[in-house]
Amino acid sequence: MTASIVVKFGGTSVSTKKNIQTIGDVVRRLKDKHPVVVVSALSKVTDLLLSAANSPIKEANEKIEEIRKKHKQLIRELWQDEKSANKVFSFINKQLQLVSQLLKQNNKDKRLLDSIVSHGEIISSYIISQWLTYQNIPSVQIVATEIIVTDNNFGSAEFLEKPTKKQVQKMLFPLIKNSIVPIVTGFIGATKGGKVTTLGRGGSDYSASIIGFALGSAEVQIWTDVDGVFTADPRVVKTARSIPEITFQEASEMAFLGAKVLHPRTMRPVAKAGISVRILNTFNPKNQGTRIVSRKERKSRITAITFKRKVVLLTIKAEQMFMTTGFLAKIFDIFKEANISVDLVSVSEVTVSLTLDMVDNLQDAVKKIDKFSRIVVDQDAAVVSVIGEHIGRYHHAIRNVFSILDKKHIRVKMISFSAQNRNISCVIKSSCWEEAVQALHDELLLGGGK
Repeated sequence: MTASIVVKFGGTSVSTKKNIQTIGDVVRRLKDKHPVVVVSALSKVTDLLLSAANSPIKEANEKIEEIRKKHKQLIRELWQDEKSANKVFSFINKQLQLVSQLLKQNNKDKRLLDSIVSHGEIISSYIISQWLTYQNIPSVQIVATEIIVTDNNFGSAEFLEKPTKKQVQKMLFPLIKNSIVPIVTGFIGATKGGKVTTLGRGGSDYSASIIGFALGSAEVQIWTDVDGVFTADPRVVKTARSIPEITFQEASEMAFLGAKVLHPRTMRPVAKAGISVRILNTFNPKNQGTRIVSRKERKSRITAITFKRKVVLLTIKAEQMFMTTGFLAKIFDIFKEANISVDLVSVSEVTVSLTLDMVDNLQDAVKKIDKFSRIVVDQDAAVVSVIGEHIGRYHHAIRNVFSILDKKHIRVKMISFSAQNRNISCVIKSSCWEEAVQALHDELLLGGGK
């Protein structure tokens, strides 16, 4: 079987006639490469479904009507043929009736929520498959509950490799062989017992990665609303440039440290299989985007500048920890119990400094730690990070980071180095993050200070 290409389109990419026409153009162009299409729900539909599930029945029904109107408007734009349009209208109404029945159960059980929100992708995938067929591109809807087998961690399920691979190949290979384009629902799967699950953050991207892995695809393409991965957030740094190629490891570091890149979990299946990922822009389809690969030709020591504009810096001091064991474990056990993730860590003989995202239950953890140490909570903190393969090996990069921040009179509260030599992260005052990002980007990525 010739290797396929998995092509995923996000919410903005399936929400307008123009963008759906782009999907058709992409599928036609990739026809000889056996495309498999994965789609998200229309933009904002998942949020509306979740909101409906958490609203009184009257408000929930209003949100369902809003979803109905959003889809019907799109269908009117796509089909001039009333018979074809009515067929799609009928499918949408049936799906929303099912949602309304689920909402009457009036509970917030994660299993129920997964069933409710799954209908966003079920509707969008049907629309895309019907429209492509209408455009003489043979295609068929595949609901991923039939091919992606997961555990029962509802709300953020993990796929099970062997049964998923078996089901994906069983259902998709015959379609690919017969030049029929599968249009697969992103974001959802099902347990071995057939219960609907969702894949959590980055779910539709994760679906594409899973399917690419299971098929042994040549490439996975993620079509979104930006021209790939940038050297910094282009909304903050106007001189930010699209990066032609980065490694999976660099992309993971960027995502972990605040950049709007694929979630690291999303990339695991394709990285394991050595399948490249390309980030492309539905609004600018001629742009080459960014290719994410296992290895790249070394051209620059510094890849990007990332930031988290608001974090909590904790400084934990206890003289009794000197030359003792178990102190760090005690701290991290408290955070684990509170389900709080720690980002950066710096340790000396008697002090531990670490950063966390803002969380509601932090105060309880702080009280427990305060019983055996002195703890200072600093909520006026941000993190700026310099990302690059093997960056820690280059003493000039480290020196330049401090020099640039010093010129701007930006004090570094804490510094952390990646264990894999892929980032230098500085904790600074929260009001200084934008100036720091701009200065580091201008000097290190535009000014040649590598």
